[in-house]
Formats: sequence, C-alpha cells, structure tokens
Amino acid sequence: MEHTLNEEDLYVTLSDLFAASNIDYENIASVARQFPIKYVESILFNYIAPICHYNVITSYCMAFDSTSIINVVNNIKKNENRFINRIKIRILAVYFKFKFKDEWQKLKSLL
Repeated sequence: MEHTLNEEDLYVTLSDLFAASNIDYENIASVARQFPIKYVESILFNYIAPICHYNVITSYCMAFDSTSIINVVNNIKKNENRFINRIKIRILAVYFKFKFKDEWQKLKSLL
C-alpha cells in the first residue's frame, strides 16, 4: 500500500535542511513538490526554521525527532491566533528568510 504524504511528512522532511552537513536537497524536494511552493515556503520559515535553526550553529549536526517536530509545529499553530504570537512569527520569518535564503533558493529551484 502506498503512503500518501501529509503536512507532517513535510514538516519532518524540511527539518532535514537543518539536520545534515550534506543536505539532500533532491530528497527534500521530492516531498516538497507535493505541495504548493508558497505553502512550503510558509511552513519552512514560519514553523520549521524557528524550531530547527539552532542546529546549524552547533559544531555537530543531528537529526531531529519527527514526533517532537510535529508536536512543536502543532503547538505553534495552536497558539498563532494570539496577536503577539503572530507578530513574533512574522518577525522571525523575515529573519529566517534572510538567514537561509541560499538554502531556500536551492530547494526552490528543484521544485
């Protein structure tokens, strides 16, 4: 039986942009292609980058626990209707779009 991709698969796959020293852009793109580009961009910068960005600062790279990624994204989504949270998400998204623009452009070119 074939597995149908869902939002949670996208969350976990996008976290790979922050978890590997040799990013497998083609693998990430194979999942991201199943969703509209604007949606992928929104998920990446509004939810995944704020959760995973710290991993690129460390001297070693580690994979993320998929359950944790999904739970944190769902928690952010649950609380994003609060005014202050929307503002924080938007500000962080602008910062992460600048900080990870090269990674996004490379991934976007494969979509």
